[in-house]
Amino acid sequence: SIYEISGNECCLSTGDLIKVTQVCLQRVVCENPGTGQTIEIAPTFRGHFSPLTGPQSYGTLNELLSAATQHSKKLPICFMSTHRITTEARVVPEDQPLLLEAVEIHHGANYARCVLDTEAQQFVLHLPLSQKGPFWEWEPGAPRPLLQALQDSALKDLLFTCPTLPWHSLILRPQYEVQAIMHIFSSLRTAAMPPAPQTQDEDTATECQEQLRYIQQGFCPQEGPQGH
Repeated sequence: SIYEISGNECCLSTGDLIKVTQVCLQRVVCENPGTGQTIEIAPTFRGHFSPLTGPQSYGTLNELLSAATQHSKKLPICFMSTHRITTEARVVPEDQPLLLEAVEIHHGANYARCVLDTEAQQFVLHLPLSQKGPFWEWEPGAPRPLLQALQDSALKDLLFTCPTLPWHSLILRPQYEVQAIMHIFSSLRTAAMPPAPQTQDEDTATECQEQLRYIQQGFCPQEGPQGH
């Protein structure tokens, strides 16, 4: 791996010992799981995120809607299909999140009014309730602030929904800066920094401390996003 030591790039060997002193959340990348489109938000973002937990599988849209009615669930319902759906308007890829907003009657038949997010815009699709799946329902959990959503390891790899962001579902990809202290021999320092006059004995005996910074993606340790 390539690290930054005092403003200089340096490759460290496997087994080098470092002491992590602080983990700082720099930014969070929100990704649309269907299109791959991303936007960045700051750690101070005030919106609340609800994890989409579950899932529960249904054979048709009618079964999905009937189960929601039996459990007194209100529309909209977030779901996705494990197979590609072909309509007259467009093709919906597999595992593409859809939002079932209402049931409408067209030509004497019941259709589910669904919203599809794409990179360019939102599309409204009318799918017959007899449309075969399987379909997986995603239920939103309790809303929580951004830092709490990142800190909870049980929510790792889950989709989220946030009413203040443009997509119905998204993936949170936090980026952290890890600050650490390491002891290195001056021979390694001279490889990463301008050389200074030094005898061979001093070169092998003297140690120095440098600041190491490394940007990584992933969830914060248990201590929390600020690493305190």
